[in-house]
Amino acid sequence: MEQTILFARHGLDQARPAGIFLGPSALGQNIDLIKKLFSTRSFFIIESLEAISFMFISYISTAQVDVGVIKRGGKLAVINGLSLFLFPYVVATIASTVITSNIRGSVAKTTPAQLHDLLTNESIVYFQVAYSVLSNLKMLNSEPGRLALSSILVANCFGWGYFLILMTFNSFLHPKYSKATYLPTFTKVLLIVGIVVVCRPIFKWLVKRTHEGKKLKSLHLCIICIMLCTVTFLSQAVGFPYVVGSVVLGLVTPKTPPLGAGLTDKIGCFCWVVLMPCYVIGIGNKVDCFAFTGRDVITLELLFFTISAAKFASIVVPSLYFKVPLSHAAIVGFIVCIQGIYDVQIFKQLLNYKNISQEAFGIMVVSAMVHSIIFTAIVKNLYGWAQRKHIIYRRQTIQHYEPNNPLKILTSFYQHETVTSILTILELSSCPSSASSLSVVSVNLEELEHHNVPLLIQHQFDHKEDTSVSSNRRDQVSNAFKNFLKRHVLQENISVECYTAVAPSKTMHEDVCALAFDKETDLIIIGIDEGTAAERRLCRNVLNGSPCSVAILMDQGLLPDFKNTKNSSMTINVCSIFLGGADDRETLAFAVRMTNHPCLNLNVLMLVEGKYVSQLNDVIERRHDFKAIEKFRQDTMNKHNVFLQEVMIKEASDLVTLLREEGNNYDLIMVGIRHEESFEVLQGLSVWSENEELGEIGDLLVSRDLKLTASVLAVQQQLSSVTEGSLMA
Repeated sequence: MEQTILFARHGLDQARPAGIFLGPSALGQNIDLIKKLFSTRSFFIIESLEAISFMFISYISTAQVDVGVIKRGGKLAVINGLSLFLFPYVVATIASTVITSNIRGSVAKTTPAQLHDLLTNESIVYFQVAYSVLSNLKMLNSEPGRLALSSILVANCFGWGYFLILMTFNSFLHPKYSKATYLPTFTKVLLIVGIVVVCRPIFKWLVKRTHEGKKLKSLHLCIICIMLCTVTFLSQAVGFPYVVGSVVLGLVTPKTPPLGAGLTDKIGCFCWVVLMPCYVIGIGNKVDCFAFTGRDVITLELLFFTISAAKFASIVVPSLYFKVPLSHAAIVGFIVCIQGIYDVQIFKQLLNYKNISQEAFGIMVVSAMVHSIIFTAIVKNLYGWAQRKHIIYRRQTIQHYEPNNPLKILTSFYQHETVTSILTILELSSCPSSASSLSVVSVNLEELEHHNVPLLIQHQFDHKEDTSVSSNRRDQVSNAFKNFLKRHVLQENISVECYTAVAPSKTMHEDVCALAFDKETDLIIIGIDEGTAAERRLCRNVLNGSPCSVAILMDQGLLPDFKNTKNSSMTINVCSIFLGGADDRETLAFAVRMTNHPCLNLNVLMLVEGKYVSQLNDVIERRHDFKAIEKFRQDTMNKHNVFLQEVMIKEASDLVTLLREEGNNYDLIMVGIRHEESFEVLQGLSVWSENEELGEIGDLLVSRDLKLTASVLAVQQQLSSVTEGSLMA
């Protein structure tokens, strides 16, 4: 159902031309055909369904708005929001005044007052439109996406406040004000207060009546629909536009499941798939391209371009002042210029209330459609270019990191069961040495369910904080890393930062990669538990987009927990499989790093073909492998817990036999993910692969056929456009 809703939303811009095609701009020119397709009475029905469609869409879109994003947006979001509300509005007002005083004749048959309404409404930006665009572009949890959402929501708050104040006190400012106007003003205020006081407790009652993890019952959904229809009717009755009722009801709707985003599953499909065609036809029926004149189109397009430029500048200028990267500021600037269903519906309301002419409405709709397509394409390409522009000027790998600098590791996990095994790997990497420090960044990944906008929360803590047991998952995770830091409180060379990233499962890898880039980490460790579809997608996306090396940890349950065991009584047996290639060299470098821990025994299995020669065909890669092995011998020369074993392997069956015989002797097996395709020893293994993210050998180690109990750490060295030969020369 979610895919259907997203497809319908994404297809809205493509559907608008279809609605225009059915109107007087194309098929509508054939009067006989239109009489057969649409009778006069049917248009009344279509317009009624159009209003019902927008009523439901407005409610479910607003119900997903977490007003708390304003607080999390910080000072920049408030300044951007205020600028986005004021500057375009002032520019629109000045433009309408200049046009009406200098151009003779009407612009698209509008009066000066109508032109003012037209331009000021063109200056408004809607949070729901930006949310839909960012969702389609998979940018919800990106830095520009967060800044755009928080800024637009702040601007909407200023706009809603200004609108309500204007509506409330307009009658007081009227020259013919009398006591008779007091009652409509009072009823408007009373309606808003009544929605908050009456409907909010009903929503809380519905949440209490719904068991955790369950969806809304049909009866509860009917109650919500009745409340929506009631407040919409009352809004129209007291003099508000009917959409105000649905917006206010959406704002008072609790954002916790099963409400908030859960309403989309229940109502969204019906709205976007069933009612939306009526909306499209209703809008298209009012657009007559043949009524446009070149002069009107050029004049209004210049005005619309001026207002779009004002929107762009109102975001870019404050963002640059607060040191936001130019590419991010420009992306947000173009996002606020995109128009959607809310804008078109407001234009339709202006037309219904005779505040603009039908010619102006048609130009506005066509302009909004064209501009949205252009600006969306610009945002998509600019964001892709900004991502590709993240050029790495140094190799962010374990193999190439400088010993005098801290080793920076970012850990991410989708299931909290993997936290213990990740902490064990960090413990082995902690290297209690003043010459080598460790910097850890923890990212707790949560799917976008309990919140309706993506979040990146940084947990602040110090050594004195309470780390007692908590039922909250976020507290449990952060407490685990606090305890890790407390165990090393005497080591000043270890630092820990904890984050929680709330994002759609399809795009949560962007938080991981963005943090890895910002923190300049050398390695990302992804903990996976059962290898679910969401975990595998996360691994694939991080492997493809990471700015540094990546390690995937599949915990089989044997890794010990240092929290409950004394170091002196523990022995951890680790095996590093070396077949050749960049990933295996990275694996070997990480294993050597771990050998500084007193509890670890390392055995390196160097797989060679006949006469103990590397199986690599690439001569350059052979040379790199030889250098890596020689460096390994030098670094571990005086370590008694390190062993190098050369094993001759001719074909895949030999490898399977070796792993079956020796695999259970180890607690952790480390292996590279990518290998040269010409390896005979790997021929045929990929055919039956179930976990391609782990590579051929990694997938074999966790396969049901071998039934091994050792945990697996599959490593991929940083992908880089710079050749490794030039870097190592």
